Amino acid sequence: MDLLVAPKPVFNRGKEVCAYYLSFQIGNALLEGGKTYAFENDVNTPFFDFINQIGLEALTSGKLIFVPVTNVHLAMDLENICAVDHSLVALLMGRQIELSPANLQRITRFRELGFKTAFIHHTDYEPLEPFFPQTDYIFNNGDTAAVTVLSARIRKTYARTRIIARGIDTDMDFNKAVLNGAEYIQGQFYKTITVSRDNRVSPLKVNYISLLNQVNQDDFELDQFAKIVQRDTALAIQFLRMVNSSHVKGNAITSLRHAAALLGQKEIKKWVTTAATNTMGQESPSEVTRLSMIRAKFCENLAGLFEMGVHKDNLFLMGLFSVLNVILETTIEEALQIVRVPDKVREALLGGGNDFGKVYSFIQLYEEGDWTEVSRIALVNNIKIKDIFEAYNEALTWYGRLVALSVGETVTD
Repeated sequence: MDLLVAPKPVFNRGKEVCAYYLSFQIGNALLEGGKTYAFENDVNTPFFDFINQIGLEALTSGKLIFVPVTNVHLAMDLENICAVDHSLVALLMGRQIELSPANLQRITRFRELGFKTAFIHHTDYEPLEPFFPQTDYIFNNGDTAAVTVLSARIRKTYARTRIIARGIDTDMDFNKAVLNGAEYIQGQFYKTITVSRDNRVSPLKVNYISLLNQVNQDDFELDQFAKIVQRDTALAIQFLRMVNSSHVKGNAITSLRHAAALLGQKEIKKWVTTAATNTMGQESPSEVTRLSMIRAKFCENLAGLFEMGVHKDNLFLMGLFSVLNVILETTIEEALQIVRVPDKVREALLGGGNDFGKVYSFIQLYEEGDWTEVSRIALVNNIKIKDIFEAYNEALTWYGRLVALSVGETVTD
């Protein structure tokens, strides 16, 4: 599928993810820049095809998804095209949607069929007034004055319609948007941290950091690994459950050291990096953990496309630790002094321009929906759009399987 798509999280006032919306590009933006515009008249439904293929569990963990639709789509039988739960799908309508009586009738019908509806903000809300009773959400660009005016206007008559402020990239802007009436927030604010003077790492994180540093040595000792694991009963139970559920069934496990020997260094390293990052990230917004996992698998899947196949394990590690500063609540420089990582990974995470850094920059551009730059890099490296889509799609699918399994079980490649 020649589709670039990035689900972006939407948070409630408690900074919990409650929905996602799709940022997209059809084809290479440089070679086929007209395809985004042509989408307005396209009788195909690439986003519904994408959602049907991957499923909402993998895509949004069962949360609401905002799906871009056009005038053409509103005239279609979307209830038959959309194979997922309609109540978890919000039809997202941009400024190109005709605010006509015919479209109002169609939107009303879709809401009766269980779909939610959403509009991208208009500079003039007067023409949108007749649609308010059938509108569940309105996306506003995050301008605090506009949010205040819109919130006051809607609350008078349409208390059910919720305002989503987007483009919120700092905690300060988050707080302003909430104070001005936004019920939901979208932006990059969750990737930032406020470093306190007391940046001591909690005892639980210290144990996981010791474990990470141990397994990231070139040839770590299984005895030392077992000693660290046995310090934490819950961690030891997780590890033994994982070994028991893996490919070593039938072997009587006599100790943590024995379990480690049965699994082997490579599988131990993968389990430790994912389990540790997931557990340490529990104090951060859940999206941070999700982001780190998807980045890890996406980086690994991109290895072959960037002719770095032999480095796929370290690319996985780079993606996983790319939010280590948020998890440890410190700067990235200090985080990388606490946790040992390979030199090339460290250089990339610090903004270096080595081969690892190029992949790291690419995934960030992808997440931001900078499709022009993503397309340029794809052209320079002779990478097909459909291969990028498959790499990201597989990362989402892998993450979906990961969260579906009970804690401690392995996820196959």
